[in-house]
Amino acid sequence: MKFLITPLFTSLACLISVNVIGQINDVDTILLEQYQIVYSNLYLQPLTVNYNVLCPDTLEEECTNLYFTNKISNQKNIVTSKASDYNDIWQKGHMAPKASLDCNCDLAKETYTYLNCALQAKKLNEPASSPWRQLELKERKIASQGKSVNVRIDVSFSKDSLPLYLNGPTIPSGFYKTLIVNGDSLNYFFPNINPESNDLEHYKID
Repeated sequence: MKFLITPLFTSLACLISVNVIGQINDVDTILLEQYQIVYSNLYLQPLTVNYNVLCPDTLEEECTNLYFTNKISNQKNIVTSKASDYNDIWQKGHMAPKASLDCNCDLAKETYTYLNCALQAKKLNEPASSPWRQLELKERKIASQGKSVNVRIDVSFSKDSLPLYLNGPTIPSGFYKTLIVNGDSLNYFFPNINPESNDLEHYKID
């Protein structure tokens, strides 16, 4: 199954379907089987992630050996964040979520790369009731109704964004997430803090 180029990705339509492409000004663009990442070598965090919700239903087979790796980045000598950077304060925030892309176990594993995770406030990322998780459920619910769902995540950094430590990954200030549903857009912004509200509508923007 190949990554589907949709109107959401027209600015990148000239890119050929290969595994890894191009490096410009400390930014790498990585085109994987199901999704695309624009990665910052300065921040050691993803800047933009694009994907289509391809397999919204629960995968029947049990997948093993799902763990985060920087194997893909090592092939291109991209420095990424690492396991010790994530803790009870900052979680591994999947940008392209496994559950939206796990058509099979091989494709599920493809989401487990440090290129695809950002430092995300624990309670924004972890509980099933968190607004971030609610939106992931929403995109799958819409896709399960037979609608085309394309997703773009922009990881935001401000002048106040600081690295965890010298030469370490920079903590994002927030996350913009846009769902394109049959051509119509739903836009959200999540500050990278423990949520002040679990009401998903609180984070919706025009």
